[in-house]
Amino acid sequence: MKKLISIIILPLFCFVTLTAKDRSKTIPALYQSADKAKMNQWVDSVFDRLTMDERIGQLFVVVADGSSSTSNTAKIEGQVRDLNLGGVLFSKGTPTDQAELTNAVQRVAKVPLMISLDGEWGLSMRLQNTTQFPRNMMLGAIQNDSLLYYYGMEVARQCRLMGIQVNFAPDMDVNSNPNNPVIGNRSFGEDPERVAQQGIMYSKGLEAGGVMAVSKHFPGHGDTSKDSHYTLPLIPHSRERLDEVELLPFDRYIKAGLSGIMTAHLNIPALDKKTQPSSLSENVVTGLLQNELGFTGLIFTDGLQMKGVSGEDNHCVRALLAGNDILLGPMYPAKEYEAVKKAVADKTLSEELINEKCKKVLAYKYILGVNNVKPVETKDLEKQLNTPYADWLNRELNKSAITLLKDDVSIVPLKKLDERKIAAIAVGATSDRTFQNTLKKYADVTLFTVADNEGLLKLKKDLEPYNTIIVSVHNNKGNADAAIGNISEGKNLILTFFVVPYRMTSYSQSVKSADAVVLAYENTTLAQEYAAQAIFGGNVVNGKIPVSVKGLFKMGNGVDTKKVRLSYNLPEAVGIQSNKLDSIEFIVNEGIKGQAFPGCQVLIAKDGVVIYDRSFGSFQYDGKRSVTNDDIYDIASMTKASATIPAIMKLYDEKKITLNDPLSNSVPALKGTDKSDITVRQALFHETGLTSFIPYYMDAIDKTSYAGKLFDRSEGSPFLAEFDANTWARTDYKYKSNLVSSKPQDGFLPLADGLYVNRAYKDTILSSIASSTLRKRKSYLYSCLNFMLLKEVIEREAKEDLNAFVQDNFFRGLGATTTTYNPLTKFDKSQIVPTEQDDFLRKQLLQGYVHDEGAAFMGGISGNAGLFSNANDLAKLYQMWLNKGVYGDERYLSEKTCNLFTSTQSPTSRRGLGFDRPEPRTSKSSPTSISTPMNTYGHTGFTGTCFWIDPDNKLIYIFLSNRVYPKRTHKGITGLAIRSRIQEEIYKAIKTSNGATTIN
Repeated sequence: MKKLISIIILPLFCFVTLTAKDRSKTIPALYQSADKAKMNQWVDSVFDRLTMDERIGQLFVVVADGSSSTSNTAKIEGQVRDLNLGGVLFSKGTPTDQAELTNAVQRVAKVPLMISLDGEWGLSMRLQNTTQFPRNMMLGAIQNDSLLYYYGMEVARQCRLMGIQVNFAPDMDVNSNPNNPVIGNRSFGEDPERVAQQGIMYSKGLEAGGVMAVSKHFPGHGDTSKDSHYTLPLIPHSRERLDEVELLPFDRYIKAGLSGIMTAHLNIPALDKKTQPSSLSENVVTGLLQNELGFTGLIFTDGLQMKGVSGEDNHCVRALLAGNDILLGPMYPAKEYEAVKKAVADKTLSEELINEKCKKVLAYKYILGVNNVKPVETKDLEKQLNTPYADWLNRELNKSAITLLKDDVSIVPLKKLDERKIAAIAVGATSDRTFQNTLKKYADVTLFTVADNEGLLKLKKDLEPYNTIIVSVHNNKGNADAAIGNISEGKNLILTFFVVPYRMTSYSQSVKSADAVVLAYENTTLAQEYAAQAIFGGNVVNGKIPVSVKGLFKMGNGVDTKKVRLSYNLPEAVGIQSNKLDSIEFIVNEGIKGQAFPGCQVLIAKDGVVIYDRSFGSFQYDGKRSVTNDDIYDIASMTKASATIPAIMKLYDEKKITLNDPLSNSVPALKGTDKSDITVRQALFHETGLTSFIPYYMDAIDKTSYAGKLFDRSEGSPFLAEFDANTWARTDYKYKSNLVSSKPQDGFLPLADGLYVNRAYKDTILSSIASSTLRKRKSYLYSCLNFMLLKEVIEREAKEDLNAFVQDNFFRGLGATTTTYNPLTKFDKSQIVPTEQDDFLRKQLLQGYVHDEGAAFMGGISGNAGLFSNANDLAKLYQMWLNKGVYGDERYLSEKTCNLFTSTQSPTSRRGLGFDRPEPRTSKSSPTSISTPMNTYGHTGFTGTCFWIDPDNKLIYIFLSNRVYPKRTHKGITGLAIRSRIQEEIYKAIKTSNGATTIN
């Protein structure tokens, strides 16, 4: 009992009993939450078996190399044993190496070691292959302080996995000096209150996660032009100024009940008239920090190998006398350990002081769980560190920090993409082209990269056709300020900076003349990605610059914008756990292995966020050319809903057609036939009585060029072309030379490589439709003929072809750059996924030419097929429908028209107005998965494609493949139910995810 009482009354160790003088002191929350009886029991039991030399050792934390080599491990183990160390701070290395070192040194330690991290921006500050979180200045731009708390919790989680109990973070220096060589972007900014608030939120997150926060560098290293690693910086300010600026964050931190503080090596005459480092000043460490500000937590020195203190005589002894508890990183640990031992022996340091500090260190070891330390698990360590949640949180931090400093003409987010010709020029970019590649997700952007002013000037002629220039600055080398003004004259200019804010002064002229200025703070992959998204309105922008930039911007500047387009993020952004979608890859690989298709793209967007966009497999089964997300597919019958339907909706919106209009009003070939009264509505519902298919190509084949029949049930000369599962076609026929030519000529359109079809053949096809046999009942029967006729309606009313109409009214404005008919007029064949090896009609592998024969003989532009695209561009159109006709803050269709077309369903079938829908009758098969809501609408395509839009869940699902390669007879995609199984996995993921990741 006597021992327990003596512990209770020890100053700075146990805070149960405080004198009147001490009542203003703040007890850290971690300390308050500890079970005092159990803590004191453990502290006593350990303390009592330690010699004085071992108690001294508990006050030392050495800095150790992060290599797990045998020699380095032996060296650190020797220090732990010989110096009875209290803790270790590892320098740079890999997670596995450090984990192995931690386990090794913990095994040899008499008292479990306190393992610390100098990780102001998380583990990545010291360890490779870990989440690269932003630095504090970027975080200082964030207005949602809750993110800082969750960030702290995540860093703590990662630390605990590594066996780390203490993080020397956050940096709470107020960086009011742009020339500060050591703090800079390590600071949250120049506003003391904001630095305090954000530092506290981060620290509370750390400590909620079981890791001690250690704020630094007390009393404040922000306003100096010197680096204490190399000299002793002078802080010349008065005490009044120190109270208002430098000290304020630390005062707030202490009052918030946080646990650790690091003292800096600074010369501050206002606090101590002696010219000595503040870390060695009793006035600063005991008088100011402990007595005046009331801090009772653990006090660490800054690194004692730093030149700002290492030249001081007996600095470790003086640091303890000043009031520090832990001596961090002495240059010569054994020498300094002996110096402290000698100081105790000659009474310079009292045994009572050593005992007091040793017990305090042991108490915090107990509080932080060091007493129950377990070996670090190295199996799958990096996977456990780099979770989807960590990635998502990192993305949220980067996204929330992007700052729009200037937007003089409200150009951001960019609008009227159909009127813009955009060039993006990266100045000083590394191999990471994320910024420019992300820009291309939104629009047709031509990319350039230059090193400096000279390189930029050389582009002037190349840039003449462009009216919008996006210049990104990626490093501090060189200066392209003058050239930017030169090449952007008369054009809209958006400047984007991936540098520390202060560096913008080098671009003052350009900043002042620019229409918009975006600040992304760091040249990292995520900063680049979210800056690009900000420019196009993929995300809300509300960051505020945390420092002033002389002559340009004041602290707190920042223009808010709203989200107007799709954004790109992880599933966690919409409350879905990433691993819940892992099964999609399994299903896709099953399809590729079973040769249902050689390659595919799967895209999922929810709540306006693309959360999954992956490509699998290859162009062909030989695996030579892997599929990418930029590759373009023939989307087959998805054309009906992705080109014809939006065009019909537009004309309906403009009152140029009604649903009850007869098709014959626009298609003269139907007049006077039994099809003259077929209406637009009936065609959209597929309730016209038209047959499902006619052989559009037959009239083009010269029947005199062969003897006998064209098809046979069996393979054998001349029937060498597989037509379908039961039919073979001859290959020795010829086309009528006036209808199909092997050479380009006036009036002919490309049919395939080396084949051209007469433009007039369209009339032959329409005549064939008009003369085809009409079924007696106009019951539902899916027919491409309906949409071939609707295309004629569109072109007659629009007075331009279908491709031009949808480009003018939708795709160019949406930024759907790959969505087009006849893609070879815009794109290289190498970017287009091949479809069938057509041995019958075109006698070649089809790549860039529409697979559907009817659309092909119509010149590639038809209402039933012919559209090509990648999934990303299609998603823009589909999101516009989910947004009730709006995308990019521009209206394409009225809400009323969108509601009518996307919600109406035929009273006699599952079909909507041009869209397919889930089958409500259990007796019939459905094109969708079982969990798909009935309000969903979309379409499938013969080439192995589909899209489904679910307004109930604000969900878009797109699947693109070339399942007809090499032959259309492949039915594996249907047999394996690939598309519907993937869709079902999406709904399972929505249902089983807890949604807890979303932060408001």
